[in-house]
Amino acid sequence: MSPAEPRLLVEVSRRVHAKLTLDASLSLGSECGVLFGSSGAGKTTLLRLIAGLETPDRGRIRLGDDVLYDSDAKLDRPLRRRGIGMIFQDDLLFPHMNVAANIRYGLKGRGRAEADARLAEIASLCGVEALLDRQPMTLSGGERQRVGLARALAPRPRLLLCDEPFSALDVMNRHILVERLKTIQQVEAVPILYVTHSPAEAVALGTQLFWVSEGRIVARGNPLDVLASSHVKGTTRLNGIRNLIRGRLEPPDQAGESRLRLSLDEQTVLVIPAVSDHPPGAELTVEVRADDILLGCRAVSGLSARNVIPGVVERLVPHGDETEVLVQTGSVTWISSVVNSAVDLLGLEPGTAVNMIIKARSCRVLDAGSVEE
Repeated sequence: MSPAEPRLLVEVSRRVHAKLTLDASLSLGSECGVLFGSSGAGKTTLLRLIAGLETPDRGRIRLGDDVLYDSDAKLDRPLRRRGIGMIFQDDLLFPHMNVAANIRYGLKGRGRAEADARLAEIASLCGVEALLDRQPMTLSGGERQRVGLARALAPRPRLLLCDEPFSALDVMNRHILVERLKTIQQVEAVPILYVTHSPAEAVALGTQLFWVSEGRIVARGNPLDVLASSHVKGTTRLNGIRNLIRGRLEPPDQAGESRLRLSLDEQTVLVIPAVSDHPPGAELTVEVRADDILLGCRAVSGLSARNVIPGVVERLVPHGDETEVLVQTGSVTWISSVVNSAVDLLGLEPGTAVNMIIKARSCRVLDAGSVEE
């Protein structure tokens, strides 16, 4: 089933309190959808209704071919029979169980061989293989959330609901876990509905964004398009958009080299600051702010910037006085923030050949595959 084909269909209404009635409808395919909006808008309530933790006043919820809730048919499938995984800001790990036992909790009823195989598979995917014998109290915040994610995914849920699961972590760990969750979604092909207040998380993770305001979904679509749309309040929401780029570290050109080369694909190499203790071949994730990427339409030389990367404009997303320019280089799509006057001056449009100019020091190394403690 493609992302465009709905796996989840929701049409629900619930009076939350005197000043808020949730009245929302959405559809989601095998992709990650983001619920975005201010606190108190109804995002968490919507997740709880889908999960079966609360009951709508009326409406219908369908997951795949199964109807989970239908007020007209008086059908309300209990939480344990919905096949839905959930992760929250509080990981809710069982303190008396080690990591392996926490993950196995969702595999009750499976044969020993099947449970062992799934434990090994999901531990590897979530990066917790080295933690299986540890107790929850000995784990860092990032480790606990990876374990919570592994436990939620172990029984192969048909839908994963995420209520700001990484918001208590520092910026680096949030980015690392968002990147890991993106990979997991692709591998497991599980639909994800993810609540966040972060535009950077929404753009990095989501294929659809649902803007929730006062209990209603007021806009939906590609995260960049929705966040930039003029009919949605707060056109500064795109400030601070970041690119998360993953690649493989190449050997240094010479001993003591102060810059390293990160191979992103067969066509693209990014020069980054030297990082210690990362051997050639290590996989790194690098953050580059969209407003740290300069664009040029002619050959450039004599620059102090170490990266001049050719690419092609894929599309433009204007908002206020700025435009987000999506540039394709090999298998990587970058986002560059430029002022509108620069778009006109350079004649930027889809298909325009450009050079991206990026200082090495603008490339912030986030991890080396599993560094997140």
